[in-house]
Amino acid sequence: MNSMRENPEPSFTPRREAAFVLVPGAWCGAWCWTLVAPRLAAAGFRVYSLSLTGLADRRHLLSPAVTLETHVMDVVNLARYQDLHDVILVGHSYAGMVLTGAAERMASRLRRLVYLDAMLPFSGECAFDLIPSEVTEQRRQLAIEHDGGVSMPVPAAGHFAVAGMREWFLEHMTPQPLQPHLDRLHLGGLPGNGVPATYVQCLPARLPAMRLSAERAGSLGWQMVRMDSAHNVHLHRPDDIAELLMACARSH
Repeated sequence: MNSMRENPEPSFTPRREAAFVLVPGAWCGAWCWTLVAPRLAAAGFRVYSLSLTGLADRRHLLSPAVTLETHVMDVVNLARYQDLHDVILVGHSYAGMVLTGAAERMASRLRRLVYLDAMLPFSGECAFDLIPSEVTEQRRQLAIEHDGGVSMPVPAAGHFAVAGMREWFLEHMTPQPLQPHLDRLHLGGLPGNGVPATYVQCLPARLPAMRLSAERAGSLGWQMVRMDSAHNVHLHRPDDIAELLMACARSH
């Protein structure tokens, strides 16, 4: 006689607490959140650091088919298939393009957008529209010389350098797909799609694209936070960024 009990079907309820999704800037990957993500996790938050298609641990997927839409869907699908709600969506630099596109698709899943010295486009703009024309032409030419225009090679350290982390940072950077910088975002209204937003501006503001973006964020009435830091604020001031992000998670 079979004495084994019949096990009931397990119950399942998707988790609904706040979660962080951390999106890296150009030439970077999930690795660039290595100082911030553990601080958030240690405080009990769910944290998802991702590498966009074609970069870092996903560099093997680099191809001419990688577009801005690809990167937006990287974020949208992560939220969907991880059952994420009350998301604090955080992006650095180029990732502002991705955040703006994602907010159009998944506003109901978002608690707050946080732009860390990040691009803030208006409808109809591409990333290169926010960058001085002489820089964009140089990057196009370098991409052609590098691999026929598929990706922009890793730049010299410059403003990317982080004290004590320079070699590590340069070793981890990978070529940035070019097409996402050329693709235009088409929005139904103002950037952010009505989601509460915070803009962190690094001072002194050395990068024209971020200076313009900070001005736009202020004009939109977004929460403005100014920090004395070079561009990679999440590596220069990880404690301050983690504290800011946790405060965003706790606010409603």
